[in-house]
Amino acid sequence: MVLLSPSWRAMQALIKLLELFCTKLDIVCNTNKTVCMIFKPKSRDKHITDDFPCFAINGCKLNFVSQFRYLGHMMCNNMTDDDDMRREIKNLFVRTNMILSRFRCCSINVKLTLCKTYCLCLYDTALWKNFSATVYRKLKSTYNKCIKKMFGYTMRDSMTSVFFDLSLPTLDTVVHNSRVLFANQSLRSCNKIVQWFLTIRVY
Repeated sequence: MVLLSPSWRAMQALIKLLELFCTKLDIVCNTNKTVCMIFKPKSRDKHITDDFPCFAINGCKLNFVSQFRYLGHMMCNNMTDDDDMRREIKNLFVRTNMILSRFRCCSINVKLTLCKTYCLCLYDTALWKNFSATVYRKLKSTYNKCIKKMFGYTMRDSMTSVFFDLSLPTLDTVVHNSRVLFANQSLRSCNKIVQWFLTIRVY
C-alpha cells in the first residue's frame, strides 16, 4: 500500500485516516516495514526543504529513506531508475550462474528455453524511463556476457553473430518489446485508475 500527497500536512491527514480504519478493522501497521520518502522536485527553485517532522503511526515514528524496494522495484527519491537497473544487473548474473550450475550439460535447445524464461524476462523493464546511459550500457554489457557464458562463446566472439546463431533478441529489443506490451495492455485496461493515468503527461 502506498500513500501519496503533495505536502506534509496532507500526508499527516492520510496517516490519521489510515489509523482510523486500522482501528475499525482491528489490524496493525507494521512500522518496521513502513517508511517515508520525499521525492525531490526537478526544479531547484521549487525545492523547499529536506528536513520535515517525523510521521507516526500508532505512536511509532516512521523513518525517512532515500531508497526503498517496493514490489521488487527499487524506488529512489531522485526519481531515477539507475538503482533498479543495478538490481537487474545482479539478478542477471545470479540467474545465469544458477542455470549453468544445474543445466550446463543440457542441449542448446534446453538452454535456449531456460534463457528465454529466466534471462529475457527482465522485471519491470517497461517502467524504466529516467536512467543514465552509463548504467544502461553496463546492463547491456551484462546481458551480452551472460548469453555468451551460458552458450559457451568467448568474449572475442561477435554479439551480432551470437544473436543470429541463437535467434535471440538484443537488450534493446527486449526493452522495446516490454514497453510496447505494457502500453498495449494499459490501453486495453478497463480499470478507471489506469485509464486516468494514461491521460496524465509527466514532465
